[in-house]
Amino acid sequence: MTLENYRELQAVDFGDVEIGNLMDISKLRIDKNQSVEKRRQQYLEKVGNPYLVRVGNIKVKVRFADNGFSLEDAFENLLLSV
Repeated sequence: MTLENYRELQAVDFGDVEIGNLMDISKLRIDKNQSVEKRRQQYLEKVGNPYLVRVGNIKVKVRFADNGFSLEDAFENLLLSV
């Protein structure tokens, strides 16, 4: 994915997405024996838009604070917790 692809996904409006069309990450399973790169690929393939997901019956828009952590670091931490 390119930076432009990520920006397009991030720009999707929260209200324009039906909850039934979002991946429930509480049920998501990623193979922790794989490298971080392969886990990232699995996650993206399963959720589609990494910025809009659901947890049970709650829609979630993921945002990253401008606190010095890169998107890569934040995404890697997210993957390690799934």
